[in-house]
Amino acid sequence: MDFLKILKSFEEFVYEALTWLVLLPRTLWRIVVAPRRMTRYASTQLASQSRTRYSEAISPPLLLILSMLIAHFIDLAVRHPAPVQAGGLGSVVLSSEQNLLLYRTIAFGVWSLTGAVYVLVHTGRPVDRETLRAPFYEQCYLVAPFAFVMSVALTLIALDQPWTLLTAVALTVSATVWFWLAQASWLRERASLGLWRSLLAATGVLVIGFSVNAGVDRVLMAMSEAPAAQSATTDAPP
Repeated sequence: MDFLKILKSFEEFVYEALTWLVLLPRTLWRIVVAPRRMTRYASTQLASQSRTRYSEAISPPLLLILSMLIAHFIDLAVRHPAPVQAGGLGSVVLSSEQNLLLYRTIAFGVWSLTGAVYVLVHTGRPVDRETLRAPFYEQCYLVAPFAFVMSVALTLIALDQPWTLLTAVALTVSATVWFWLAQASWLRERASLGLWRSLLAATGVLVIGFSVNAGVDRVLMAMSEAPAAQSATTDAPP
């Protein structure tokens, strides 16, 4: 009986995973073409009690995770990461592919959280687990294509070739401008802001996200380099 349950669960997983092949690119395309319609869809489906919610698309947090997973596979396919010396929290994150994928997902999720918190604070609503969910889900839809393109751009930069650098710059600028405008449109509707205030708020969300990630990256790199430097000092001849 337990074996049949396992088979049934495996059957559901295989079917769900295969539907991602159709729903993932379609969901990303719909977000890029009509971001506001998809954020409304995310909120409507979240409020629905139906068991078939998000049947026409991938749920927002899962979409962000899958986008980062595909970008990570692309990264592994086109380049060989430099080995990271053991020691320190930074090396724990950077030396494991699973931890690196989790870190990247959380890192881009910072933008989702920032936008959601801004809306709640601006509208005077309490910031808690329940009130954050709806705006966070909507933000995940906006962040997913941005995160995917930015991750691919970072992979191209690491290849350090003239054409890859130019392509990476073009992708970075395009993704940032799209996200900035989509974010401004979302904030204008959700927070009842004027045009210029929504653009300013979207700029603030972008800056906070970049600042937090840059700060965390520097801390991780410093923590990765510190054990190596200490080891080199210890091993140096007197």
